Amino acid sequence: MPLRILLLLFLFLMPLSGQESSDLERIREEIRRLQVELEAKETQERGLLERVEDTDRKIGLQRSLIYELGTEIQVRETEIEETQTRLRVSMRSYERLKQKVATRMVAMYKRGRLADWEALFSLNSLNQAAVWLKYKKQIVENDRRNIMALLNKKAAVQRESDRLTRELAEKNRLMEEMTEESRSLETQKEEYSQLLASVLEDKEAIEEQIRQKQSAFQDIRERIRLEEERRREAQRRVTNVKFAHRRGSLSWPLHGEIVTKYGHQTDPATKIVMEVLGIDIRGREREMVRAVGAGTVLSSYWMRGMGNLVLLDHGGGYITVYGYLDVLFIQSGESVEEGEIIGQVGDRSTLHGPTLHFEVWYEGNHHNPEDWLNRD
Repeated sequence: MPLRILLLLFLFLMPLSGQESSDLERIREEIRRLQVELEAKETQERGLLERVEDTDRKIGLQRSLIYELGTEIQVRETEIEETQTRLRVSMRSYERLKQKVATRMVAMYKRGRLADWEALFSLNSLNQAAVWLKYKKQIVENDRRNIMALLNKKAAVQRESDRLTRELAEKNRLMEEMTEESRSLETQKEEYSQLLASVLEDKEAIEEQIRQKQSAFQDIRERIRLEEERRREAQRRVTNVKFAHRRGSLSWPLHGEIVTKYGHQTDPATKIVMEVLGIDIRGREREMVRAVGAGTVLSSYWMRGMGNLVLLDHGGGYITVYGYLDVLFIQSGESVEEGEIIGQVGDRSTLHGPTLHFEVWYEGNHHNPEDWLNRD
């Protein structure tokens, strides 16, 4: 048997050797920017409440990162399972083809070229010889195709094997990062609990929190005023009849007790009177917050005094506002459906505990959300 064929047979019979999401990178970048900001503040005198809010913000970002890491790990696990399935199928196909080529090469070696000449001379006519030569050519061509197919299959199996190795390594890296972030989160939560306990005993800190909330309300007013101006300039004053007819029947964004009413309210501890633009609903720790109607996210950002905040445009001048969110699952510009999860309350949110702030606006005017929510 020619040395070239032996080497080729050995090559085929030898054994086989064994992208990060944009959301993850965005959250990592937010954490890096916050860390730089906090390091710059280390040389400054920060008030107790500011330290509480800074820690709260960092906890929220860490929870968002852990959530995204968990999601990414699930994606990797699915990819690994699919790759393993493809690899098993490719290996079975490769082994069958390898056996077929090996059997054919062994048969060629045993018979040798002499058998071909004997078969040719045993034919009785030129016609039979032509048919035999055509048949022999087809056999040779089939052998060539089988060899090429085996080579391609071996390369495909190797690619799948390499892909599996990379996916397993990436999954392990993500799990290590999630474990480290979880440890850091527990440390931040302990620090936050100590700071919050101090705030509850500090009347000045409570007054400062109220002032921050008033400032946040003013910011919300301004943002919605600007949006209403843009809407009018674009001549989009078409009433969203579907949303308008939902008055008194909207699903609650989060089920729980209303701890702060709409309108002018007096803080029991400080006796400060302020105008509350919506309601505060106490929920359960880590409870999901859902959109009360379909719409587009106008804004999704963090605000001192309100935490993570979402403004959702339902069209026709209707806007709903969701504040005190711990984790955000949507970004500005995204479309959401009614009932879709947009965020999550924390285990602290406000001095009332896990709380959602909720507002309803129409054509630049705020309305009592209780008039819009289902009363059943």
